[in-house]
Amino acid sequence: MTLTHIDIDIQDEQEASRILSLLEREQIPHRVQKKPVITEEERAAARERMMRGAPTLNINEMLEWLEESKKDRPMPFRDEE
Repeated sequence: MTLTHIDIDIQDEQEASRILSLLEREQIPHRVQKKPVITEEERAAARERMMRGAPTLNINEMLEWLEESKKDRPMPFRDEE
């Protein structure tokens, strides 16, 4: 026996009601979970708050260190003669 799990994100309340009524009519077990929708502005604000909380995290410095640490290693296609 296998179990099929299906996630569907629906923002339209009427469409959600139609699908739920179909599931109920067909007696298909289901679970409804409502989640708040995050706008791009909210996402940017959250990212800004996270970056303020970690002042030592500097992506550019991390990338420079990574590039510098790999300079002495032979790389495929880069160091082939």
